[in-house]
Amino acid sequence: MNPSTETATDTPGSNDLPEVPASTVTAAPATIRLDKEDIPTVLGKLRTLVHDKTRFEPQDITPLSEEDVLQDFSLQANYALEARFEQRVINGYFTASGHDCHCASHEVGALAHAQEKERLRRAAAKLDNALRQAGQAYNGVEAGVYLPHAVKYWHLDTCSNCTGKGRISCHTCHGSTTETCWSCHGGRTVSCDAYGCYGSGKVSCSYCSGNGTVAEQVTDYVTVQVPTTTYSNGSSHTSYHSETRTQYRTEHRNCYHCSFGKVTCNSCHGSGNINCGTCRASGSVTCRTCSGVGDLRCNPCDGSGKVGQAAWVDVHVAPGYSVSLPKQAPDEARRIRDKESVHSLAAIASSLALAKVSIYNEDQPQEVDALYGGKLRIVRLDASCNAEKHHLVAYGKDLRWLTLDDIVEKLLRGDLKALSDALAGSADDGLFSAHVQGLLTPLRDVAASELNADVIESVLSGEADHAHVDVVSAEYAQNVRTCVLGALRQVYTRLAKQSWWKSALGALAAAIATWFFAGRGAAAVAGLLVTAAGYWLFNRKVKNVLSEALGGQQQAERAMRIAGKGRRNQLAQVLILAPASLAVLAASYGLPVRVRPGPPPQQAAMASATVAPHAPAVVPQDATSAKAVKLYENGDKVQALAMLESLVGKGDAGAYGLYGWMLLMGEGKPGPVTAPTAQQREARQVAAKLLVGKGLLKNDSYALTAKGVMLAEGWQEARNMARGLDLLKQAANKGNAQAMHLLGLYHVRGYQIPVNHKEARKWFTLAADKGSAGDIYNLGLMDWEGAGLKRPDRASAMQRWKIAAAMGEERAIKALAQGQP
Repeated sequence: MNPSTETATDTPGSNDLPEVPASTVTAAPATIRLDKEDIPTVLGKLRTLVHDKTRFEPQDITPLSEEDVLQDFSLQANYALEARFEQRVINGYFTASGHDCHCASHEVGALAHAQEKERLRRAAAKLDNALRQAGQAYNGVEAGVYLPHAVKYWHLDTCSNCTGKGRISCHTCHGSTTETCWSCHGGRTVSCDAYGCYGSGKVSCSYCSGNGTVAEQVTDYVTVQVPTTTYSNGSSHTSYHSETRTQYRTEHRNCYHCSFGKVTCNSCHGSGNINCGTCRASGSVTCRTCSGVGDLRCNPCDGSGKVGQAAWVDVHVAPGYSVSLPKQAPDEARRIRDKESVHSLAAIASSLALAKVSIYNEDQPQEVDALYGGKLRIVRLDASCNAEKHHLVAYGKDLRWLTLDDIVEKLLRGDLKALSDALAGSADDGLFSAHVQGLLTPLRDVAASELNADVIESVLSGEADHAHVDVVSAEYAQNVRTCVLGALRQVYTRLAKQSWWKSALGALAAAIATWFFAGRGAAAVAGLLVTAAGYWLFNRKVKNVLSEALGGQQQAERAMRIAGKGRRNQLAQVLILAPASLAVLAASYGLPVRVRPGPPPQQAAMASATVAPHAPAVVPQDATSAKAVKLYENGDKVQALAMLESLVGKGDAGAYGLYGWMLLMGEGKPGPVTAPTAQQREARQVAAKLLVGKGLLKNDSYALTAKGVMLAEGWQEARNMARGLDLLKQAANKGNAQAMHLLGLYHVRGYQIPVNHKEARKWFTLAADKGSAGDIYNLGLMDWEGAGLKRPDRASAMQRWKIAAAMGEERAIKALAQGQP
């Protein structure tokens, strides 16, 4: 019998229960009445199920009659015994135990085989004694070795491979301890691997790069006649004089250092070969197999010098189990046996006792059978519900249901039909219907039964058998799933129809309001945040509605999880998120670029005229680096520079970055702006470098911008365009408009990097959003020329120039006046 097979089928010839000795098991009738008060009843279990898993009361079920019996059955445990002959190769390291027997080599197997019958008899006797012990479980014997060997028969001989020495000659070097070098194959030299030579003995000349010719500049002195014309009294006179002039020309000649572009290789000196480095030009190396020893440990004897065999017999057991019933057993008992496994049936049996043990073929036993007599409790209940009679059957100590006769399912079908009718009626309400009250009452009645929720979740999880498979049918489970998911979808969708326009309107209003203060980028972010808030509020509304309908937040959360798992809330999510997102997207691209307004050109000119050219700036007492930055960004650079000088003198670390930037660019000096000389520019760069370095310690955005410009331009630094652009991007990401402007200029001009109109437009746009009139003009110029666009857009360019002109940008004013840049 296969030990892994556990069947609960009738075995041949076991329809009649075997006789049980009176000394072992007390005989009992086929059925016994149970009248004890403390034994659980089927009616009590049924009423508990109705109370815990449905919305109905246990009093809705009225008992008519109940029969509680014990059904006899027999459980047979069959133990198949097998004597397995084991044989192993051993060596001189084998250590015999006290019972092991040394014998001749031809006797090892024969003596071990001779023990098979005795080992089987001893195993059967041991198993019989174990099964009869009090407290021994029917399945206490596991498959595997049951009776291990008692003696091993063994024999050892001198190893023929090494003749008892334990070591053999190395098969690679044959005992010589060395082998032929694998690189030069004994030739002691290998092909030259120098660059350009590769065994040829020649390499390219370094003077002419292998061309064979070199270019040489030759100077020629040429005498020319130079005319000189003089004018006197209306007439002219031309005279000539000689001048010597220098002329340069390039002349190609043969290279003096090589022959046709090749010179002798310095590694191999023209031979094409070099000494082998693997064997040091000896032609042989230490043997890799034996590491220079010359011999190896012998494999068969593992270095012991002895090999042989050992043999013994182990007895294995393979248990198998089966259950049989009397001929007169009712069909219900047979259905229970077919439903439950052997071990499950034994676990729920009211009693299970050993009846007898049988050993087959005592001369050479192959099987041992143990027969157990058991009793299984079966309870039959007749009850009425809703004026209908039902027959229920349960079995086992824990009263498992064999049949419920659809009594619970019939209680629940009324609620399910009401929900199905409500769904059918909602289909005729029209596309734009948003009323949900008609669905909530039947949905509450269905969801009030926890059994329905368990069934839906198990079906959605893809389980093979839905929850409470013994209580309700698969058809009912599928109908519950369809109706509840349909009702939840209608609730979600109709509530979304009530709220989608509110979410879209709120997102659009937030985007427009933010645009007035912070531009298009911030408007898009604000709109998306309001969209997310609207989605959260919608889910909260759904939860409140379901909580009120289903009688609590816990039930509502469970219903929402079911809707999400069944993907019945996707349409509602689209209705809430799509209109609001589209409104935010349209506002972000439809609204014009919003910049901070500057003073009109006339007011700026009047203000500059009222300031004396060399009037000293007054530094307020409450000066801070933040106020200096504010003044600089508002265009009051003279006042900002004066404030920064005072703060730097006081050691304010926050002022170093902007002060270094203004010194580097020559900004903030009072009086007319003049072009600096080379010496003045270098002096500014030297003075700014120290301040910029201190500002970098604070990771100041203006210090990052100044350092990026110095690296990109090579001012007091080795030119490093990649590092400079990286620092400018760090400053731009901190919101520095100067860094954005410079990044746009570098990319549009292609200075030390490829021209990239897309990247330039990106940085100019960010700077324009910060209020830079010059970058608004630059964007207009790119629109005029079509840079980064499929075609020029001159209407957009004129619109941008109007904005820049209103902010005082002179180039934009001039472009508007002449109709072109």
